[in-house]
Amino acid sequence: MRPLALLFDLDNTLAHRGLSIASYARRFAADFGERLPADVTSAAVAGLIDERDGGGYGVPGSPFPTVRDDVAHALATRLPWSDVPTSEALTRHWFAHFPACSVEMPGAGALLDRLAADGLRLAIVSNGQEASRRALARGLGLDRRVRTLVSSERAGARKPDARPFLLAAEELDVAPQRCWFVGDHPVNDVAGAHAAGMRAIWLRGFHDWPATLATHTTISALDELDALIGTQDAT
Repeated sequence: MRPLALLFDLDNTLAHRGLSIASYARRFAADFGERLPADVTSAAVAGLIDERDGGGYGVPGSPFPTVRDDVAHALATRLPWSDVPTSEALTRHWFAHFPACSVEMPGAGALLDRLAADGLRLAIVSNGQEASRRALARGLGLDRRVRTLVSSERAGARKPDARPFLLAAEELDVAPQRCWFVGDHPVNDVAGAHAAGMRAIWLRGFHDWPATLATHTTISALDELDALIGTQDAT
């Protein structure tokens, strides 16, 4: 059955987290380079951020309340500063500049434009704080392409809990059974969307598929969705 709505995860689905971090690291090096030795490259900064960021999921067992706080602490304590910024200053820098440095997943914006032109209702459902999710979507120009964005903070639950998915379907005024959800995480995105009654599409390339989970529909790039939707009965 053809969907009436397409819902998307944000990090590593519509936004490429690794490319975004590399872009942000260049801004970081430009703003803080005078306090660091010349051999501390933007690539080294990106590697440190990647290590603590964990693809947007952070590091298991981290003592910090958010990924952003963890990253700021690592930058403050593990780089050879001549004048060390506070973790708070680094957190502010991340929030102020990371959204504008973010890089879309190849073809994401064009895909959303095609889907909307075809009459499909679009939404983003993403774990994280409301302000950071909206800032990232705005930085990529996604906010003007979707009808609603549901953060886990606003939904009061994190994926794979069904509540964020169901809130997005409600705000789109589409039954969950007529929604497809596209995401990169097998549990948070695919299992979560299934639990909410949606068809889930796994974007491979960022996580391994657990042997304990059932079979799934898979794509390797976002532009494969066009053909997948086109094969569905219009009823």
